[in-house]
Amino acid sequence: MTKRRSNNEGSIFQRGDKWRAQITIQGHRLSHTETTETKARAWLRKMRGQIDQGLTYDAARTTLTEFLTNWLAQKKTQLRTATGEQYDWAAAYINTGLGSLKLKDITPSVIQHFYDGLLARQIGARTIQVVHAVLHGCLDHAARLGLTARNPADSCIVPKPQKQEMKTWTESQVSQFLVTIIGQRNEIMYQMALATGMRRGELIGLKWSDVDWIANTIKVQRQVFEPVGGGFVFQEPKSDRGRRAVELETRLIDRLREQLRRVTLGRQVARDRWQEYDLIFPSTIGTPQGGGNVTREFHRLVVQAGLPVIRLHDCRHTAASIMLSHGIPPIIVAGMLGHSLAVLLEKYAHFIPSYQTDAARLMAGVTSPMSVEIKH
Repeated sequence: MTKRRSNNEGSIFQRGDKWRAQITIQGHRLSHTETTETKARAWLRKMRGQIDQGLTYDAARTTLTEFLTNWLAQKKTQLRTATGEQYDWAAAYINTGLGSLKLKDITPSVIQHFYDGLLARQIGARTIQVVHAVLHGCLDHAARLGLTARNPADSCIVPKPQKQEMKTWTESQVSQFLVTIIGQRNEIMYQMALATGMRRGELIGLKWSDVDWIANTIKVQRQVFEPVGGGFVFQEPKSDRGRRAVELETRLIDRLREQLRRVTLGRQVARDRWQEYDLIFPSTIGTPQGGGNVTREFHRLVVQAGLPVIRLHDCRHTAASIMLSHGIPPIIVAGMLGHSLAVLLEKYAHFIPSYQTDAARLMAGVTSPMSVEIKH
């Protein structure tokens, strides 16, 4: 057995036709076997560099899957149920592609190759962005714990999803739809969607306790989420802006009174099958309606009305576009939708009328010199 040392970079041993390299880190010995002495020395140089940058023994031994699993268990205690499920499926991609690698072997080039591979498999850009967010968060935590010198995901390029063309209805199309669906079980819910721009989960989660009949307002305080495996969960809106009070015009308040009578009748018909959740738009037995069922019903009604097909979520875009085109201040529209002003302007700026002519006329008057006759 031949033993060689080189510049305190560790030890190299030849065993048969293999070369075994060893290096000490935090009092522990790491070993690695290569087919040639050159490759063994390259491994030693790489490890020395990583140790100099702060590599720890735990990082050298821990796989990404091991660390990701523990990090995810802690992270999910801070997340909404929907977000937690999103992290789970993102972690499945990461574990399949990179999970067996040690933390020390996760480099920017390795991660970039992983992302490029997902793209080559025609995985959507939005999905890759979520995968990157989870991986970046995990490795950021590893860096803060000192398990890695830096976050290798910082240097990676993530594909940007193409912006989907926003589909909206005109005012006359909104009117045509609402006239067509008169008598439908969820007609008032769809009217509420178009009038307020609420999301599907927000509409399904509305409760009668959210209505202020005197102030003519309704509070958005929760969403309904359907976890994998069935059932439903009431969860808070994504952000503080999502928790909001929306003012309703008297005619819409009257429609809610009509909906209350319908729900009361439905409770009487269901009798013992009724489960009370105080919902404004419940199923036939009082539970939250399934989001998929609501979406499919909306699509069917749109087709029956002979209108351009839009998603239920596009009712939100339609509400924003109509309000902005009529000169409602963006800050008011943002508040109704639960958006920040910046997000609203990014999405809907093209619906805001141009008042540059009025602005030019105003400023011309302000800045035009006026002759003043001075009497001596």
